Amino acid sequence: LLGEAGKKYPAAHFIHADMTRIPLPDGCCDGVISMFGAMGHLPPQGQEAMVREVWRVLTPDGTAIFTNGNLWSPFALPTTLSGGRVRIEGVRVRVHSTTPERFRSLLRRFELLRLESYDYSYLPLLPLKFTASLFGRDYRPIYAHWMDLFDHCRYIPTMQWFGKQLLAVCRKA
Repeated sequence: LLGEAGKKYPAAHFIHADMTRIPLPDGCCDGVISMFGAMGHLPPQGQEAMVREVWRVLTPDGTAIFTNGNLWSPFALPTTLSGGRVRIEGVRVRVHSTTPERFRSLLRRFELLRLESYDYSYLPLLPLKFTASLFGRDYRPIYAHWMDLFDHCRYIPTMQWFGKQLLAVCRKA
């Protein structure tokens, strides 16, 4: 994928590296993004090392965006019961999700600008897939419309922390 990205954006510089040992000099990045729960594939000590590395490469006032799986989500229950072992695209992996409090603690060296949960897709997924299969229809077009509606769950006080993922926007202060 890095080769494809290089073809599409020849002026950009892409690096393949371990996120706990970023091969860049101190204070060289204005921003760092770690999305799709990538840090959740690291055990807690690896997550701490990753956060230290992001802190190191950020400029003063640099911004970091982190995501991780949310243990408060009802969707996380099967993962929790399996000891964090999940199957993604047929490959068994171990995930290390977190809670909002632990995420906040992990990011304590940063100024936390925003912490929220997102991705409420588990809410309509099972009933929609089941109903669509009863009628021989593709659930995905229907699902997209429901997702627009369920994206607003974060504004419902009793559901604000039930999204499958946690998102933190931080600044190196």
